[in-house]
Formats: sequence, structure tokens, C-alpha cells
Amino acid sequence: MKQSHLGGRCRGLRPSQQRQLERLSHRRHPEDCGADLLSLERLAELVLDLEMALHLVLDGRGLCRLLWLGPLTGSDSLQQHLPGTPRRSSGGWRLISCPFARKGLNSDPRDAVVALDIAPRHWLRFAPCPGADGARPAELLIPDPSQADGWRLFEQGDLRDLCVLTPDEPHPESNSAATGDERVLLLTLTSGDEQRDQRDLAELEGLVRSAGAEPVARTSQRRGQTNPQTLWGSGKLQEAALEIRRCQASLVITDRELTPVQARNLERLLSCPVSDRSELILDIFAQRAGSAAGRLQVELAQLRYRLPRLLGRGSSLSRQGGGIGTRGPGETQLEKDRRAISRRIERLLRDQRQLQSHRSRLRDQRRGLPRVALVGYTNAGKSSLLNALCGKRASDRVLAENKLFATLDPTTRKLDLPCPGARPERLLLTDTVGFIRNLPAPLVEAFRATLEEALDADVLLLVVDLADPDWQGHLDTVHRLLDDLGSTALRRVIANQIDRCKATEIEMIHQREPDALFLSAVRGDGLQGLKQWLREQFFDPGAESPQLMTGDSPPWLS
Repeated sequence: MKQSHLGGRCRGLRPSQQRQLERLSHRRHPEDCGADLLSLERLAELVLDLEMALHLVLDGRGLCRLLWLGPLTGSDSLQQHLPGTPRRSSGGWRLISCPFARKGLNSDPRDAVVALDIAPRHWLRFAPCPGADGARPAELLIPDPSQADGWRLFEQGDLRDLCVLTPDEPHPESNSAATGDERVLLLTLTSGDEQRDQRDLAELEGLVRSAGAEPVARTSQRRGQTNPQTLWGSGKLQEAALEIRRCQASLVITDRELTPVQARNLERLLSCPVSDRSELILDIFAQRAGSAAGRLQVELAQLRYRLPRLLGRGSSLSRQGGGIGTRGPGETQLEKDRRAISRRIERLLRDQRQLQSHRSRLRDQRRGLPRVALVGYTNAGKSSLLNALCGKRASDRVLAENKLFATLDPTTRKLDLPCPGARPERLLLTDTVGFIRNLPAPLVEAFRATLEEALDADVLLLVVDLADPDWQGHLDTVHRLLDDLGSTALRRVIANQIDRCKATEIEMIHQREPDALFLSAVRGDGLQGLKQWLREQFFDPGAESPQLMTGDSPPWLS
């Protein structure tokens, strides 16, 4: 079995040069300490002869498993050329590099990124030319995620001294396995508005945590003349690639939707899986879908999103035809996958139409009762308000958690409004799925059957979380989405969490929405005023609204 092989820029080598490289790769190095000095000096001579960098990857027994020509950032992945069996990599890899330079020791930050991929125990770098004193400059580095470039200088000096050193510090272990959460790097484009950028970042981090992952780092670039192939510049992507290795991230999530070509280019340049914000939201919906109707709509949205992003496997899985006119690559596996997904989408569309018809019949059966829908931004307190109004019994309560998209399926409850001297009046209150800015188009289309519950209501209560610094942007997003869906129902803003917000926020929303209703779903403040307004809206329209519900200032502002 061949002990090692050459990789990198091997084309154009003379036979004599190739033989010298192969002989060098078969030289054995000490098992317990750095490297053989004579082999390293011969390596430096070949670097000057070839005028390109050379790299050695040694295993724990001192055997050279790979001799790499040129920079580590080549077209091929360095890990693809290393043996994957534990026996050959026992003891960990040792990386030795001699970059080409006529004077001194050059360093390329891109090589530092790729060097982290193979997770070596240490990295010995030395100059091909000795100095005036005859010493050859060298440095011994060890991986350290706390450093900016992922490496910490262990020793610096003459190659003759460093090649016999072996750092006895333990190799840093990945902390992702300890937590069990997927570690995510956020790749964002900023607009220059610091407050707006911070709010968008906080929302993206909330989405990542809602999906069960942990955001560990962020790489941002000022939005300007972006590269249409990647959106981010090459320098910023190199910085992101280094941050991925330093933080041991296993996924990159961008703050905007990517085209299939952009996603593939980013994965190639970062050597890490890449998802965009739309795919993240789809993943959260897939985790939250509990009913058959919810799973149907989520699957439809996911298939519509992934259909143009399918990756084929070339002609390796194609079918060869027989006969005149049928020879050639035939039908590729990619075409078969696309046809299978298209058929599944057609089936789900039929099921969705049946779901819409079923829910339409249910709404027809409720025509005799007034219908009110709770709509608003995700995590604004809609489910908490439904529980506060209709959740006297434990069986009537719905899931209300402090996370994004905790509710997917619409839930309808009966609300009895007390009337003095008469039997209570009854109406239907529906909790709907939360909205979010830049909601993916496939998701809006797939959840049209669910959103129709809100569109068919007589009154829409727009729940706003005043404790959120971006409540104005959330309210604008909800209004815009309702307008896009063609909603014509009466809207009334519900200012929630008045017990946790500043007085200035109450003044601002009162100036913007003079008819807003103020309450706290958790503490119960303002619930009687909301019930009074609903009773007057549907059952006693001639009555005068109390002071809290009119355009006058709320009593706590006077």
C-alpha cells in the first residue's frame, strides 16, 4: 500500500522533480518529537527550486501521509487527500509548511483557515532561506479558538531548535458536542442604521434559538456594491471562513434569501453548509407543525422552496437508452427527483384545496356568531391573550411560550361577554399564526388556508408588544401583510405588555393609533375594557365607549 501521495499543483513537474518529491514524502520522521531536520532542509531546497510552497502532513507515527504543492487554499479539499481510518491518523496530524519567499517567513491568512480544517496537533512553519547568521526562521503554532486567526504562537526561533519540540498542551476539544446544540455563524449585510441592524440581528438570533441551534459568531458587511455571485466580498468570506473554524460552527445562516447559485458559491467558499433566513423559518415551522393540516402546509412550502435548489449527481446515475435516437446520458437522477417532487406538490395542492373546503364549511357553520381573530407579529402575546380571555379551564388553554412561532395551527375558542341583567353574549375568538418581516413567499402561499381564518373574521385585533423596541416596525409589517392578503375587515390595535414598557412607548402608540386598546395579557390589566369594547362593537353599537377605549389619553398618562 502506498504510504503517501502528492497533492495540489502537481501538473507541469519534470520527472526528476516528481521523483525528488516522492523520495522526500517517504522519509520517516520521529514519532515523539517534531520532524527530521535533514528532511526539512531538503524540503526548503525544493521550495526554492519549484518556487512554490510545500506542506507535509505527518501522522502520529512520523509517516508522511500527504505532500501538498502550492498554497493550502487550492481547488481540491485538503481533507479529501488524507486517509480517514483511525489507525492512520492515530496520535493526531502534524502539519509542516515551508512557504515560498526569497527573504524571511511569509504568512497567508487563508492558509491558516484551511490548516484548521485538518485539526493538527501543531503547525511548524519555516522560511526556505536562512538568515545572515545561518539560522532559518521558524515558528511553532498550536490551535487556539480564542485567538483571532485560530492559532497561538507556542515558540519562535531557529528551525534547528523548533523541529525537536513537541507541545505537550492538550488539543482543544469541540464544545459543540458538550452542549448538544448546533453551532451557527450568522452572515449579515448591514444598512448603516445601527439601531435597525441591531434589531434585525436580535430577530435572526431569536429565530436560530427557536430552531434549537445556538448562534456563536457573526460576520457583517456594509451593504453596498455587493457581488451578485455571493453577495459578500471575498475578503469578508475569508474572514467568515476563519471564524467558522475558530468557533467550530457547523452551519452558516444568512439574513436574506439566497438564490441557488449564491448558496452553492457560499458553501464552496466557506466549506460549510449554508442556509438562508427563509429556510430557517421553514425549519421552525416544520418543528412546530403538530396537526396533519400543519404538516401538510409545511411540507408543501418546503418542497416549493427546495425544488429549484436540487443538486444533481451528473450522469453517474443516468439511464442509458437502447436503439436509434435513445443513446446518450438519458434521464438523469436530477430529472427524476424533480419529477417526483413535482408530483408530490400536485398531491399536496389537492389536499390543500380539500383543507380549504373543510375549513370553509366549518366557518359556514359558525356564521351565526361574531368572529374575532387575533393577528400580529410573532411572539407578540396573541396566545397569552387568548388564554387570558378564554382559558378558565385547563383544556381550553393553548400553548403560550416566549419563542418565535410557538403557534402554527389556528385555534378557535368561545368567549362569553357578560351583560348586566341578561344572558351573556357569545362570540368566537381565533388565535392565528404570527407574522414576520420578509415572510417567505412559499410559506404565505402554503398557509393560505390558515390565513383565511383571519381574512374571514369580522374584526381583527392587531396585538402589539410594546415592550419590544421595534414594535412600530412590527405593526407596519402586520398592516402590510394584511393589505397584501386583501383583508378588508375592521382592525383595532391591542397594545399589550403595558406593565413592561416605558411610558414614552404608550404615548407614541397613542399618538399613532388613537383608538388603540391598552392591556397586559399576563397581569390581566385592561381585559375588562377589551370585553366592553367587543360587546359594544357587536351587541350594543349605540353605547358610548368608556374613556380607556376612546381617543382620550389613557388615565395613567394624565
